[in-house]
Amino acid sequence: MDLRRALVISLLIVLASSPAVAQSWRGMARAAGKVTDEAGKPLEGVVVKLNLPGGGGMEVKTNKKGEWAAGGLARGEWQLDFEFPTYESRRISLSLNELTRTPPVEIALKQNINEVIRVEMVKAGELMNQQKYAEARAVYEAVLAKYPNAYRVEPYIARTYYAEKNTEEAIKHLKIAIEKDPNDQENRMRLGNILMETGRLDEGRQMIASVDDSMIKEAAIYVNIGIALLNQNKGDDALPYFEKAVTRFPDQGEAYYYRALVRLQKGDVAGTKADLTKFLQLAPNAPEAAAAKKALEQLK
Repeated sequence: MDLRRALVISLLIVLASSPAVAQSWRGMARAAGKVTDEAGKPLEGVVVKLNLPGGGGMEVKTNKKGEWAAGGLARGEWQLDFEFPTYESRRISLSLNELTRTPPVEIALKQNINEVIRVEMVKAGELMNQQKYAEARAVYEAVLAKYPNAYRVEPYIARTYYAEKNTEEAIKHLKIAIEKDPNDQENRMRLGNILMETGRLDEGRQMIASVDDSMIKEAAIYVNIGIALLNQNKGDDALPYFEKAVTRFPDQGEAYYYRALVRLQKGDVAGTKADLTKFLQLAPNAPEAAAAKKALEQLK
C-alpha cells in the first residue's frame, strides 16, 4: 500500500468517527407536540426522547403548557419515547420529511397506579423512619382513600398505631387486612403477637396456630406464648410451644429452660436435667443461668 492510499484511508476513518458524521440524525426537519394526562391536563417536565435508529438523536422536555419542540432533525422514521414519573411510558413512530411540515403530535399519558402507590409508600416509610407516625399514617390513609382496592396498605397503618402504642387500632387494621386476604401469613403472625402482648391469649394463640410454621423465624414467638400460658398455670398447654421452639430452633437456649420448668412440674427429673444442661451449654450468661445451675445441684 503506497503512502497516498494509506493517507486517504486514514482520513476516511477519522471522518467516519467525527461528530459531524456520527450525528447523522441532524437535518432540516422539525417535530413538535403536546403531552397531557388522560383528563387533558398538560404535563410539564415530560422527557421526550427522539431517536433515529442507527443515527442517534436528542431529548427535550415539555413546558408548563405540556408542549415540546425539536428542530434540526434528519428525514426518516423516528422513534419517540415519552417518559414521566408515575406515568406509563409510551413509544410512537414519527415520519419526518425535511421539505414538508409534520403536524404536532398529541399524546395522552396514562398514570401508573402501582407506581403512584409505590412513591407514596416510600414517602410514608421515610416519615416512619423519622418517627413521624401520624404524618406517615396520613399518607397511607390518603392512598387508601384514593385507591380503595389498595388494602395492602392496612398493615402499614396498623404499624403506625402500634408504634404509638395504640394496640387496639393496630389490631383493627390488621383484622381488616386479614379479612381482605385470609392467606397472608405475615399479617396473621403480626396480629397473633399483638393479641398475646395485650393479654388476649386465647385469641392470639388461635391466630398464631393458623400460621404456617415455616413463616415463624424466631424461637421467641413460641417461647412467649408458652410463658404466657405458664403464667396462667397452664403447663400442659405451654409444653407444645416449647417443644416447637426446641425442634425448630435447637441452637437457642431459652426454650430448653422453660421446657425444663414444665418437665419438673410433671416429675420428669431426667428430662429436666437434660434441658437445664443444654440450656447452660447454649446460654451460660443468660439471666436464668444461676437458677438453672442451682436447680441442677438440687436434682443430683
